[in-house]
Amino acid sequence: MNLFLSFSGEARETFAVKFLNFFNNYGIHCWYDQHELFLGDNLKNSIIKEGVETANYCIIIINKSFLSRPWPCEEAKRLYESLESRKHNAIFPILLDIEKEEVRNSELDFLLNIKYQFLHTGESIDKIGLQILNRIFHDIAMQTKFATLNDALNYFKRLTLTNSIDIYNALNVVNNFDHTNYKERTIILICLTNLFFNNPYKKALNRISYTIYDNKDVSFDMYKIVESIFLINASIFSY
Repeated sequence: MNLFLSFSGEARETFAVKFLNFFNNYGIHCWYDQHELFLGDNLKNSIIKEGVETANYCIIIINKSFLSRPWPCEEAKRLYESLESRKHNAIFPILLDIEKEEVRNSELDFLLNIKYQFLHTGESIDKIGLQILNRIFHDIAMQTKFATLNDALNYFKRLTLTNSIDIYNALNVVNNFDHTNYKERTIILICLTNLFFNNPYKKALNRISYTIYDNKDVSFDMYKIVESIFLINASIFSY
C-alpha cells in the first residue's frame, strides 16, 4: 500500500514529518517528496507519476498556506479524482488551524464531503494517525477470507489440531469479554497473532504491545488495528 502526504509550507516540519515518523513506526510506507525524489527530478511530473497516481491512501493537511497556493490545490484535485473511483482507497482531509468555512469558500470545498478531522498546532497527531491505520488495516482485512472474528471462530472450530483448538478457545474468550474491554481483547489477539509465522505487520503489532507494556490505555482504534491484523494472518494461515 502507498500512503501519500499532501501538504504546503510550514506544515512540512510541524506535521508532515510527524505523520511520516508515526506511520513508519507502524511499518506503513509514506510517500514523502524529500525521500522519494532525486536531485534534478521534475517536481510536478514526479509527484504526479510516482506519488499521486500510485497512492492508495492520502492525507491532505489543509492550512491557510495550502488553500492560497495553486499547486497544492491542483494536487488535491488530482488525488480526489484518482482515488474517488477506486475501492479500498481513501482521502483523509485534516484541517490544520483553519475553520470549516475557509475550506467551504475555497476551490477544495468538495473535500468537506469526506469525513475530516480538525488539528491544531501543539496537538498530538496520534489519535488521527490511529484512526487512519484502523481504516487501512480494516480495508486489507476485508479483502481476505475472514472479515470478522466470528468468521475465524467458525473456521478454527472445524479443525482438530491442538493449536487450532487453542486458537478457537482463545477466540471464544475474546468474544465473551465486554466489547469495550479493549485492553484484554487486544492482549489475547496479539498473542494469537504471534502464533502465525511471517506476519507482514509485525511492526504495528509490536508498537501496540509496547503501549500495553507501558501500562497505557488501549483505544478503540488500537484494538481494531490488532483485530484486523489477526484476521489477515488467520486468513493467510487458512490457505
